[in-house]
Parts: sequence; C-alpha cells; structure tokens
Amino acid sequence: MKKNLILLIMLIPIFFLHTVTLEESIITAKQNNQEQLAEKSGLEAVGWSKKNAFTNFLPKVSFNSSLVRIDAETYDELSSVYKIPIFNASGIPTGDYIPFSAAALSGGYYKTTYTNDITVQLPLFNGGKEILGYQLAGLAKQQVEKALIGKEKDLDYAVASTYMGLLKLQDLKILSEKSLNSTLSHLNSVQKKYEVGTAKYSDVLQWQVNKMNNETSIHEIDNSINELKGYWKNLLGAEGNELPDEIDIGSFDNEINNLAALNSDEILQKIVVFLEEVKQTSVTIQNLNLVNRMMEKNYKMAVGNFLPALNLQYTYQIESDDKWNLQGEDNWNLAALFSVPIFQSGANFTNLKKVKYELKKTEYETAWIRENYLVAAENTIRKLITNARIVLNNQTALELAEENHQIINDLFEQDMVTNTELLDAEIMLFSNEMNLVSSYYDFILTKYEIKKYTQQED
Repeated sequence: MKKNLILLIMLIPIFFLHTVTLEESIITAKQNNQEQLAEKSGLEAVGWSKKNAFTNFLPKVSFNSSLVRIDAETYDELSSVYKIPIFNASGIPTGDYIPFSAAALSGGYYKTTYTNDITVQLPLFNGGKEILGYQLAGLAKQQVEKALIGKEKDLDYAVASTYMGLLKLQDLKILSEKSLNSTLSHLNSVQKKYEVGTAKYSDVLQWQVNKMNNETSIHEIDNSINELKGYWKNLLGAEGNELPDEIDIGSFDNEINNLAALNSDEILQKIVVFLEEVKQTSVTIQNLNLVNRMMEKNYKMAVGNFLPALNLQYTYQIESDDKWNLQGEDNWNLAALFSVPIFQSGANFTNLKKVKYELKKTEYETAWIRENYLVAAENTIRKLITNARIVLNNQTALELAEENHQIINDLFEQDMVTNTELLDAEIMLFSNEMNLVSSYYDFILTKYEIKKYTQQED
C-alpha cells in the first residue's frame, strides 16, 4: 500500500502536464507574450497620433473670458471731468467751458470689466506643415505596423528555436541514457572477466571513466533543459506546464534529399528567386524604405519654413461691461493673418542644410543595412542546403558506425580486439547518433529562420 501511494505521488505532476504543437505554441506566445502586447499597444498609440495630426486641418474654437479690475485712483482719474476753455477768434477766453473726460471720450470705463468672446481659428496654409505632418504620421503608423509584423516573425523564430532546443535536448538525454546503460552493461561484463583474470584492471577503469562521462552529460543536459523551460515559459507567457509535442523528424527526409541533390546552378536559381521574394515582402526592407520616405518628408518640411503662412481668425465678442451676464453689447471681427518669413537670422537655412545631410546619411545607412540584410538572407538559404547535406552525411556516418560497432563487438566476444577498440566503437556509435539528431533539428530550425525574411505564412 505504501509503495502504491509513493508511486501515485510521483505520477501526480505528470497528470498536470500536457504537450502543445509548435503552431499552438506560437499562437499562445502572440496572445500572451509581454513584449508582443507592448508592441500592439504601441500600434494603438501611433494610430491615435495619426488622428491627432488630422485635427491640424480642422478649425479650433475656444471660449475666452476675462476680468479686468482698475484700481480706485486710476478709475477716479479716468472718470474725472475736465473743463476746456473756449476762446474767441481773437484768442480771448469767452468764459465758457467744454466738459471733457477720458471715460466719455472712450465710451466709458468700468471699474471691473467682464469680457466674453468666442474665437474660431482656421489654418489655411503654413508652408505645407499640416499636410506633411499628417503624411509623416501615416508613415509612422505604417512603420509600427511593419515593426509589429517583424516582431511577430522574431517571436515565431524564438518560440521555434526554444521548441526545437527542448526536443533536441530530450532526444539527446534519451541517447545519453541509452549510452549509459550500454556502458553499465559493458562495465559489468568487463568486471566479471577481470574477476576471473581474463581482463585487465585498466579495462575496468576505462569503462568506469566512460560511465562517469555519460552521467556528467546527462546532468548537463538536465540543467540545460531546466534553463530552457524557464525561457520557454516566459516566451509563451503561460502559467501552465505545457511542453513541446514530439515531431517526426523523419518526415523531412524527402525535402532534405531534394535540397541536398541540388547542383550549383539550381542553388543559384533558388537563391535568386528567394532574394526577389525577400525584396518584395520583407518587412525589414519595407521599413527601410519607409525611413527614407519619412526623411524626405522632413526635408520638405524644412523647405516649407521659407514659405508664407495664411490663417483666418473669427472673433465674436458676446459682451464687455461691468456685469458677467452674457447680455452686453456684441460685436465681431474677421481677420486674415498673412505672414512671410523674410529673415530669420539664418535659422531656416541652417536647418535646411542639416536636414539635407541627415537625409543623405539615412540613405547611405539604409542602403548598407539593406545589402547586409540580403546577404544574411542568402546565407540562410545556403545554410539550409548545407544542413540538409549534413543530415545525409550524418545518416551515412551512423550507418558506418553501427556496422563498425557490430564488427568490433563480435570480434571482442572472440577476444580478437582490445577493450579500447570496443570503447572507441561505442563512443563513435553514440556520438554519431547524437550528431544525426542534432543535425535534423538544426535543419528544421533553419526553415523557421528563413520565414523571418519573408511574409510567407507559418
């Protein structure tokens, strides 16, 4: 009963584990990954920035209210009535006076004046800045959209890389455990022979060293698996214990054979077709083009600083009296504001020169990045073909290692070869098994690396 309980406790974690396919993993990562969610929020923000730029074309309406209080002394002076004497034709005062006050002349002053008005401002032309600003906002939105797609491609590759890494490590652990079991079997056999005097103690030591090496490899693989699981969980942004589902690496054999059989002309043609697709669909290339277009808009905006500006302003004054009741005398005015920059102390000219050379700098930089990007894309295709050939070479090497191991093992049973030769054959066999497994996963991962360069679906 106690043994059954212990076994049940050991199996409980397994019940809560479930596997996910690579496609499911990528979907989960896109939904939960924090970096991806941040990029989507950034896209929302730039969308509102574009809407904000459009408002520069629309009229601006404001209600303005002001209160002006005159001190008592000034008010008394303004309200005082002065007598201006009247002179006759001979310049002699007639004795009559003309009453005069500043308040009467100006229509009256209030000790406290309330003014309320509505102002409407409409931009007509400001050197093209409104149009260029809106176009720049549109390009910025496109740039963020392309960047989001690029981030999704990077995330796809990161998930695929981690997915394949976990599967490869799990397979390597199985092979290492298989190698350890084989080593233990040989060690047990050699120990028995040593006990009856048909084997040397050095033979026993060799297998013990190999046993320790196998155990070390398993510990290292376990540690790598645990590290990768933490990164995997962070990528998916999931709280569960999802693990990668196994894939049939043998299902890629036909594609591997076809790629490995390509001659130099066929490889060149495949590269040309792929690079053309990259130029047409790569979001990185498209973003480089957008950067150049945005800099061209900035240059045009700098040119616009030399152009005149024309704006309309309509003001409707509701009241201007000593009571805030919106019932005073109203009036309105319409003003057309026209401005021509004549001399700005060289600010516009120096800014134009600065933007001009920034544009040239950007063009050179984007051209350099584009060329390097295409070289990297070409290298990825070549790496895929190389990895296909490595898989075939490792398949052949494993077949030869298996045959060699069988021959050496038979000869060892007949005492025709040394223990060292058997150990070498054993190490060669398992090394080639591991090389083959690793080369398969390297090939599959390179296929996902290629998808980073194009818009092709996963």
